Amino acid sequence: MKFDKQDLKRLQWSIVLLVLLVAIGAGSVWGTTYLLGRAQKEQQATNAKRADIQSRLSRARDEEQELREKITRYQQLEARGYVGPEKRLDWLEAIAAIKTAHRIQSLDYEFSPQRPADTTLLPAGANPGAHDVMASAMRLRMPLLHEGDLLNFIADLKNKVQALIVVRSCGIERTKPSSERSGTGQLAADCTLEWITLKERK
Repeated sequence: MKFDKQDLKRLQWSIVLLVLLVAIGAGSVWGTTYLLGRAQKEQQATNAKRADIQSRLSRARDEEQELREKITRYQQLEARGYVGPEKRLDWLEAIAAIKTAHRIQSLDYEFSPQRPADTTLLPAGANPGAHDVMASAMRLRMPLLHEGDLLNFIADLKNKVQALIVVRSCGIERTKPSSERSGTGQLAADCTLEWITLKERK
């Protein structure tokens, strides 16, 4: 089939229309692709913002929970009398009461001056915040009928005094028996106890 000039004239408007339709179609495809890409970027940005907000909210909740736990621990320490100045008079009265309750005949002890607590006494990562951790060493010497006497004495101390008591060192040795002193121990304990309190930092 051959086309002459007359045929081309008759088809020119159809060709123009076809070209226009192709151009419009290509433009529509490009526009749709552009809008789709833009919408995807906006969706990604929105998702990123949402994830960031959720992450911040989660951190805020964790921090709130941690703060609540710290407040609870502090209130427990305060209730037990660990916070504030040393109550040595109360300590001495508690020691005398325990001595009487356990019928301890001889008890020798001596407190050293209060000082900042040695870091070896504190758990790893201990952070007292606005307080200083203070300690007073007590040298304790007492006769024992058996090791349980010492364990019971220290347990009563921990339950009755307003301080955290940490056993720094303790040695038990056998003593010479004496028939002249009935009821005296055959063992002797020599211990160092650390009495720990929290002092508000000025």
